[in-house]
Amino acid sequence: TTHRMATTATRPRALELYRALLRCGRSFNDYNVREYVKRRATESFRANAALADVDAIESALEEGARELDVARRQATVYALYGGARKPSAMDVR
Repeated sequence: TTHRMATTATRPRALELYRALLRCGRSFNDYNVREYVKRRATESFRANAALADVDAIESALEEGARELDVARRQATVYALYGGARKPSAMDVR
């Protein structure tokens, strides 16, 4: 029952964090950085999907929030000094 309550209480926070990381990743001008942020977020969330301990889940969410802060700071730096988005062959759809 504790596992179910922990999952129910933290699932919306985890999904919000995951979406925020993906949105932040899309703000980078460089294709490689965008894909890195997306890949890193996906791998981290998949690795932590099986966590059952409430403390471990909270710790993982706090680590994710720190990673999001770092990504947001880097996005700001890239926007200030990275110049305009350069077209990449990978961006063509």
